[in-house]
Amino acid sequence: MPVITDKIKKLLGEKNLSQRQLALRINYNRGALGHMINSECSFSNEVIQKIAPILEVSPEDIRGWIIAEKYPKDILKMAVSAKEKTPQEKGKLILTIKIDELLKTKGLSRTGLSKVIGYSQGKLNEMVIGKEPMSPLVMARIATVLEVSQDEITSWSVADKYSLETLQTALAC
Repeated sequence: MPVITDKIKKLLGEKNLSQRQLALRINYNRGALGHMINSECSFSNEVIQKIAPILEVSPEDIRGWIIAEKYPKDILKMAVSAKEKTPQEKGKLILTIKIDELLKTKGLSRTGLSKVIGYSQGKLNEMVIGKEPMSPLVMARIATVLEVSQDEITSWSVADKYSLETLQTALAC
């Protein structure tokens, strides 16, 4: 059973609430809420915000339960570490900082990297700064050049997407 399903059903049981009653309290379609609770579709932020106080948990807890299913523990551990140890630069993502640091140690620029991996410099830059998702092929090529694992690059993106609290909650699941 998915973590989110298990956690919410357990909390509902402790509060003697059914999914139907929860749906009524938040004025939401019971069937749609049931699909979310059963991991058949994604939770909206609106629903997370509405059910968290009823379940007496934080929205970050709920998001953590969701991503605990999405990412392996080793990626979550690396994301927590990156979030804790990477000095934040105004407006820069961890992914951008880490790739730029590694490029510097290799004596490469992003333009040089794009030539080495045979990929458009503009598209690569969009991925490195987080405006576009990084394709698995590009990630594999970057990982080879920078001598890091694809999981490590994934963890940087994950660290950028979620708060430290959410990541720690996911890791604890």
